Amino acid sequence: MSDNQAGALVVFIILFMFLIVFSIWGSLVFFGIRAAKQKNRSPHWMWFGLHPVGALIIFIFMKVAQPLKICPKCAQKSNVAAVVCPFCQTPFAAAPGAAIAQGAAAAPAGASPAPPRTS
Repeated sequence: MSDNQAGALVVFIILFMFLIVFSIWGSLVFFGIRAAKQKNRSPHWMWFGLHPVGALIIFIFMKVAQPLKICPKCAQKSNVAAVVCPFCQTPFAAAPGAAIAQGAAAAPAGASPAPPRTS
């Protein structure tokens, strides 16, 4: 192998490694923005993605963070467990799944409680 071929091979390998690193970095930023939008979080967090380690940290945070609720009246974002909007005090509508879970756990309004068990 001549010096020209060896030099071209080294340049090719270095360029290929940069391509792989930038592809992974870009994918972390892209999928981090996508996860942020799905959870109603600001995609501007991905500005930390200008550094590859920042992109990895924010990507992991966006995947594990809880989604936020959006108030139907003032459009502000609040915690998923909030019952009322902390900004305009508008009550959030009960989620369909929450109504089913509450209905199974609570007795109907007119029913008397079950008698205690005796053993």
